[in-house]
Amino acid sequence: MKNTLSHTTEILKLNGERIPRHYTAEISNEVIQGNKRNKTTIALGFSLTYLGMKSQNTLSYRLKVDFRYFLNDKLSAIKKLSKAQKIAATVSAINNTLDFKLSKNFKLLEVTNTDDIRINWKKAKSEILLKHPDLEDLAKDFDWQLQENNIQQIYLEDNFYFFLFSNIFYQEFEKDKPLIEEKIISNGLGNLNIPIIEEKKIIKQDRAFTNVTIGTEAKIDTEHKKFPLAKLNAFIGDLQTVKGENYSLDFNYKAQYNVVPQLGLVTNANLEYVFNIKDIYKKTTAITFNLENNE
Repeated sequence: MKNTLSHTTEILKLNGERIPRHYTAEISNEVIQGNKRNKTTIALGFSLTYLGMKSQNTLSYRLKVDFRYFLNDKLSAIKKLSKAQKIAATVSAINNTLDFKLSKNFKLLEVTNTDDIRINWKKAKSEILLKHPDLEDLAKDFDWQLQENNIQQIYLEDNFYFFLFSNIFYQEFEKDKPLIEEKIISNGLGNLNIPIIEEKKIIKQDRAFTNVTIGTEAKIDTEHKKFPLAKLNAFIGDLQTVKGENYSLDFNYKAQYNVVPQLGLVTNANLEYVFNIKDIYKKTTAITFNLENNE
């Protein structure tokens, strides 16, 4: 039987121990367009370490990647990578160590080691262009994205990081009153960034408040100043549409975080969102992460 909240306010406290917490994660993107299907799944192992307070209301964390694998449909590691996968692996490695500034609520505010990222990219770029000189334009695009004026947006709107850094700690959860947050889904449809409004609330808890589940839903924010209406219409127009048919965009977004308040940690979480345009286009993104050792 599902327990419901009392009329009191519940607050989740964040763990403040300065020890590495080890996680595994899977990130999957599947696009079905007509009769074509393309799916990419990545397995990730990483540690997240609390480094201390940067100021009264901001925290410092370091994320270090232990492994990163491409998976096939049977969820086994792909041993022989394609050209695109090799390039993606080389580029992804520039993020193997990231230092983050977070709010006290565990929301991502800033990446603080941007100089290190650019140094790593310089090495990766040399390796890529040595093997693939035809990718000069792609390299220039990364150069632009990693400039100090642009780099923060890459991480603040990254779909994995905005889910990992949950923004649920030291928030006041009240019965039937969700936490509301504006977010951007990066590359939600093709390369279009889609603004959403996300709502979080406690959907399950035991009597002693020792196990808590936070449920999340979201809807597209069509009133947002960055909602790409013209580009969205152009995107749909470029698909294999049937003349005279009307096409609408359906969006479904569900997530949950399982939290042990005594630990002050999310022990596991999952997110799935789907963009669907009738029978001509469907994109499904699924993200999970699990705490491997909570002793």
